[in-house]
Amino acid sequence: MMGLLVFLVGIIFTNIVSRRFFGGSLVWIDEVSRLVFVWISFIAIAIGFRKSSHPSFSVLLEKLDEEKAKKLLIVINILVSIFLFYLLQGGIDYVLRSQVQRTSILGISVAWKYAAVPVATAIMFVECIIKTISLFKKDELKIEHETNEVI
Repeated sequence: MMGLLVFLVGIIFTNIVSRRFFGGSLVWIDEVSRLVFVWISFIAIAIGFRKSSHPSFSVLLEKLDEEKAKKLLIVINILVSIFLFYLLQGGIDYVLRSQVQRTSILGISVAWKYAAVPVATAIMFVECIIKTISLFKKDELKIEHETNEVI
């Protein structure tokens, strides 16, 4: 993700310099920067999911005893897995249907842009399954108060 971010900043900076000093921009940079931005966004969502850094409501979990909190987390993870499974199916279907469309400047399939959804969803789906399995294996559930993350 960091490599994509450096690349994005680099091409946008190149376009700014091109406009300022050479009187025109490179038209392909706008299309590439949109594509890269979409991928950065969805990969960041998957990384945030893996690190449990998305906002969560841990107030209820803090009020429950350990066994009930663990069961609630398992139910939540199963529901999230079901949602991610359907999102993955829809994302793959959309990518397959959009393969025939081409971008206006580069002429590449727009499926490259839309593929960020199923890729990030697949990562989150696998991570959710791993988190659920680890909940079954853990003897003790720890809820951190400082970051509101559930571990």
